[in-house]
Amino acid sequence: MGLSTKFTGVDQLPQGSSRAFGVHVLGCKVSQIEAGHLARILEAAGYSRVPEGESAGVLVLHACTVTQRADRDAYRLLRRLRREHPAALLAVTGCLAERDPDGLARRPEVDLVAGHGSAPELVRLLEEAATGLLPGKIAGLGVSPGEVLRSPLAWSTGPGRTRAFLKIQDGCGRRCAFCIVPSLRGDERSAPSTEVEDAIRALGAQGVPEVVLCGVHLAAFGSGEESLVALLGRLEARPPACRIRLSSLEPMEAGEALVDLVAGGSVVAPHLHLPLQSGSDGVLRRMRRGMTAARFRALLERAWRTNPRIHLATDVIAGFPGETDAEFSETEALLHDLPLASLHVFPFSPRSGTAAAALVATEGVPGSVVTRRAARLRGLDVRLRDDFARAHDGRDADIVALQGGVGLTETYVEAALPAGGHPAGSRFRARLALLPGGTLAARPGFPAA
Repeated sequence: MGLSTKFTGVDQLPQGSSRAFGVHVLGCKVSQIEAGHLARILEAAGYSRVPEGESAGVLVLHACTVTQRADRDAYRLLRRLRREHPAALLAVTGCLAERDPDGLARRPEVDLVAGHGSAPELVRLLEEAATGLLPGKIAGLGVSPGEVLRSPLAWSTGPGRTRAFLKIQDGCGRRCAFCIVPSLRGDERSAPSTEVEDAIRALGAQGVPEVVLCGVHLAAFGSGEESLVALLGRLEARPPACRIRLSSLEPMEAGEALVDLVAGGSVVAPHLHLPLQSGSDGVLRRMRRGMTAARFRALLERAWRTNPRIHLATDVIAGFPGETDAEFSETEALLHDLPLASLHVFPFSPRSGTAAAALVATEGVPGSVVTRRAARLRGLDVRLRDDFARAHDGRDADIVALQGGVGLTETYVEAALPAGGHPAGSRFRARLALLPGGTLAARPGFPAA
């Protein structure tokens, strides 16, 4: 699979400073990958990316819309970008463009609203918008079922090529009561398994030390023999020149085979992020999660028995409509009892257009209660992260050097690196030591055999 984006018709594009562009992103890893993909499309067409703050003729905001707060953040950034770049052509892409194209088109800051289906035509749309040939501000809404199959795999790399993020799946067939994403992303669809494998091997051969596989519903990647487990099994059997990490996986589809492979593999990093959202079966039913607390416990305990060093993480929502004190206590008790390394805590935020938003008027939890519950869970997260990091004292670890003198272990723990020892993007083994104050450090002179 090619890892570059090709485009024809460059001679028709505007010249000079209007070729300078900036891409800004708000949202999840998938959104960040897509924003990187859009940037490469522009670069392949002759545009030049400039650092944030420098003058640009084209600005792209790839924005999330998962909560109302995400919308507010996007609108605030739009106003700032227009103040700082009054003459730039400003385009909005991503889930926000899909959810509220008319509202965005009415905003004076916005020149172009381009949905998820617009990526292959982005340069043409920008050119037509700049020359007044585009009828209206809105284009490229909706996603055709075969778009991922026709398009190059979307990917991005961190600063210094420290890690690569590879989007291999899009869309979601679930209808969780709190989530707007399925209506914006379309049906589940996956990139061809052979292309994914080729991309991973190509990135590893280019010196990228870690590839993170991402998707809107990653556990649903492929079908039949083309499942995620089958793909990872081939990589374990014939390792690429990089390690693999999985982003968030819905536990309803993860299953024992995938849990066993991640916990016991040598190529795939021992790190499972399985969003639970609530530890109360009553709340889970109202959320339409298709999951029980007992099933979740079984998956995590299975992974931990296979590999007690594995990083197990989850998401949890505090204050879902109707959540009683007793139901919150069930969540708290379960999280205390599981072998978790970290939590991602979200106070419930209604998203218009979802089933949960309609419950707020009659079953909404008071804001002060939501805040208090979220604070309790965040306090637990701090303790879990601290305990998990401390457990690495004296262990050997597989480390990828990031920017800023920090390394990331296979178990998703950061460690300070000795000055001048390992450049960003390198991968090595070292022994970890707990320093005064609780910081982990990779000890110089202790490479693991």
